[in-house]
Amino acid sequence: MIHDKYAVLLVDDSDDDRHFVRRALERHGRFAIAAEVSDGQEAIDYLAGTGPYADRTACPWPDLILLDLKMPRKNGFDVLAWIRSQHIADVKVVVLSGSFLEQDVTQSLEMGAHGYHKKTSVRQEQLEMASQLEQLVAGG
Repeated sequence: MIHDKYAVLLVDDSDDDRHFVRRALERHGRFAIAAEVSDGQEAIDYLAGTGPYADRTACPWPDLILLDLKMPRKNGFDVLAWIRSQHIADVKVVVLSGSFLEQDVTQSLEMGAHGYHKKTSVRQEQLEMASQLEQLVAGG
């Protein structure tokens, strides 16, 4: 938590998509962006607390990871596999993807994602998604 808000690690290689998600979370009011990273390797480094992410005061542990699937270096599936290999259970992971292919949804959930949402720029859909994310994180 950051100032009574849920800490979010936003993992997406698209500046535009990060902007839309950031705005939706800000409008909702219960989330604070702990960090934004643009590929799966950076996400793993952040979670591992290595390199520039070693200071947990400056880089707090997230309550929620919003994870894109299609990224350079390491993709979202690589990150999910790493999280599972580390037996990390105290963070919720939700895939945010432009893809709604059944195989991507199924594979994400099988690999430990707690949810899967299609990216949207529609304000009402963003607010509904943010409310669902809050229920997921608050529910433990």
